[in-house]
Amino acid sequence: MDMKITESGKSSPRVFSCKGPTMPNLTNFPSEVLQRIFSFLPYSDLFTSTLVCRMFRDNASVPVLWKRFPIPAMEISQDDGLDRLLSVLQLPRFRKIQHLDLNRVFMAIKKKGGKNRPVLAVQPPDDQSKFLEVLEIASKLPLTWLNLSYNDLPSVFVSSPQFLSRLILKIPHVDLFATCRGASSDFIGHFLNSYTEASALHTLNLGGCDLDALPTNLVTKLNYLTNVALEGAFMTMEQARALLVDMAKGSKIKKFDIGCEVIVDKDTYSDVFENLDPELVATALNNLEHVIYNKLKDAKGDCCDFPPDLHLSRFLQVMGRNTKLKEVEMEENNFFHVAPEVVAKAFNNLEHLEMKPNPYNTSAQIVATLELMAQKTRLKYVLFEYEDLSWLNPGLVARAVVQVEQVDMKCGLSRAHVNAILREIGASSRIRRLNLGDNDVSKVPAHVRESAVKMLRREGGVVKLEQKGKKLYLKC
Repeated sequence: MDMKITESGKSSPRVFSCKGPTMPNLTNFPSEVLQRIFSFLPYSDLFTSTLVCRMFRDNASVPVLWKRFPIPAMEISQDDGLDRLLSVLQLPRFRKIQHLDLNRVFMAIKKKGGKNRPVLAVQPPDDQSKFLEVLEIASKLPLTWLNLSYNDLPSVFVSSPQFLSRLILKIPHVDLFATCRGASSDFIGHFLNSYTEASALHTLNLGGCDLDALPTNLVTKLNYLTNVALEGAFMTMEQARALLVDMAKGSKIKKFDIGCEVIVDKDTYSDVFENLDPELVATALNNLEHVIYNKLKDAKGDCCDFPPDLHLSRFLQVMGRNTKLKEVEMEENNFFHVAPEVVAKAFNNLEHLEMKPNPYNTSAQIVATLELMAQKTRLKYVLFEYEDLSWLNPGLVARAVVQVEQVDMKCGLSRAHVNAILREIGASSRIRRLNLGDNDVSKVPAHVRESAVKMLRREGGVVKLEQKGKKLYLKC
């Protein structure tokens, strides 16, 4: 390729000529090489590449390069209408797209009903038929995730019940958040009734949905899925009890997400689990692997003023004794009245623990957790995300940290803490991966650092020292 560069601003411009291997011509590259190069580009640059020339356009438009592209369907439909969204989804480059977010592209229209209560009205027939076309295109794509949250699916179900169920059951991960709040849940009952072990669906989000009208036997079929989210859903106490009874006996659910909006009892408008036997709730949730359940996300007031949470206490007691749980996200719960030894046994019986600032934890519970961690723990990963741990005994922190395989210290440590941790790492330590974050290790004696790094790297451990100015950081 020849390139001529003219240097202006002089009486007689000079012309530079670059030939041969010093200026490679990308258009001479094989298509597979170009596509490999394009695969490293962000989508904004990939799109720009399609405007360069025909060869770039053809190679930058192959569907495999766009399979993860986040089509902004909501913005397109709300700004330009469903016709425009249809034309975008039909572009050849999106034939292999795997993730499709269609939330809020066909929302139910709210209008005032009797006593100024909002009720749902049916969308215009033309928009409904266009949304059905969007879903038909989606059904032909190799999707692994589909988000239909906030859409008026009950009206689509009336016109095409079999189609909607087939679509949902053929995709591994489907979000249906708030698709039937104040509306019929018949479409949910239909696909749950059709669900079999051969169905591709394994992750389902029914948060914000009114499930109380579903037959109890269909609600219990959620136990056949792998991941279930029910944040803010409405249920009857009978449905919740049946779901947990089957869960306690044996469930395929690994991750159960209630988030920070509890499952609401249809009759009392309270946390439906709080209305059930604490032993049943504790046994069922401890039969899973990962639970997200934050009851006090937006609670106000001093934690000591809240009444003791009997359900939480029983849950932690069972967790400390016998659990299948590997990870819990329950920091927004009132641990204040739970005995420190109960909290310590429960947390050390997990595999993954994130210790974060929590107004509902006491210092005695934190100390008890670290003391047991230093003696006997199942933990494989711990994240410390406190602003400052200087109030804790350095020796205690060190003895606890080295008994966990992977540790991230995203918190401020004193020089004494850093020194104690590195000195504690020895032949009997379980730790293989240590990240001390932004804590400077340059003041630790060199022979202590070198010994710690050597021990961490044994048997494939991961650690590295990063020099920034006069400071030295231990990362992984």
